[in-house]
Amino acid sequence: MSDLPYRLFCIFPHPDDESFLMGGSIAACTQSGVADVSLYTLTRGERSRNAAAQNLLPEEIAALRSEEVVEAAEILGIRQHSQGDYPDGGLRDLDPRILERDITGKIRALNPHVLCTFDVQGGSVHPDHITMHHVVKRVFLELREEVAALQRLCFCVLPRERITDWPRAVFGVERSRIDAVIPVGAYREIEEAAVRAHHSVRRDVEENNFDNWMLWEEEYFSFFGEQYQPPVDSLFHGLEH
Repeated sequence: MSDLPYRLFCIFPHPDDESFLMGGSIAACTQSGVADVSLYTLTRGERSRNAAAQNLLPEEIAALRSEEVVEAAEILGIRQHSQGDYPDGGLRDLDPRILERDITGKIRALNPHVLCTFDVQGGSVHPDHITMHHVVKRVFLELREEVAALQRLCFCVLPRERITDWPRAVFGVERSRIDAVIPVGAYREIEEAAVRAHHSVRRDVEENNFDNWMLWEEEYFSFFGEQYQPPVDSLFHGLEH
């Protein structure tokens, strides 16, 4: 286990979620030596809309995306990446206890200080995103008195006023629900390299990176059961080592 001050465990359903949502914040943790970061990607992303455009079968795009997330994790400085094999787009149809047991085991092994996943709207209301929110929140509530280090659950969010003009339906939050604003401009090159590592979904970057949101100078998070106004600038603010 790392001897860095803190441990952050990011839990997302799809390859690329980690880079598109919080690549700058992950890089800030790893490059500054503030935190050791681990990542769990539950699916291989086989239902990507980009598969047909590239004449790829679901198993082929899944293999590509599994390789790409490993590359992106290395670029971001993520110490440990775990790849799941749950059905892309099908997390809501599973017995949630299966996911809870799986994630619980990983949290116990990693003993993280902070968990991070999607907020309740899932950004784009993708059912996998929303399922992930509820599963991780339940596991956090079950484990926070048991796992020694575990103290915080945070959600990646977008400020509502920054996305009102986007042509795609994406759901943000009001500023009062944003508890951390992480300055990530210094890590832009690393973050961009991680985003670009997801070669097979470059169409998503080209068509959906409105206002260059994947590379904003700041990234935004809400904390479960906590409130900071004004927002803090660290995911580990106020936590014990």
